[in-house]
Amino acid sequence: MAETPPITMITEERAFYILQLEQSATSEEIVARYEILKDQYRRIKDETEDLRTRLAYQLKQIELDDVFIYFRRKQRI
Repeated sequence: MAETPPITMITEERAFYILQLEQSATSEEIVARYEILKDQYRRIKDETEDLRTRLAYQLKQIELDDVFIYFRRKQRI
């Protein structure tokens, strides 16, 4: 049976790391960075023929969505 990778909880520190932002970022900066990265990852995923790359960027998109949800719940955005 294959082992499943551990689930990593999104923390505030990790969320800012994923977005490549400082913790002092405003809500506008957070949303703008989320949208930029989401679009960039979608473009890379759509333009590649390599299945591993497509899956990797699909996972990155999911991670970004998790960060967005985290900030919404914490009322940062």
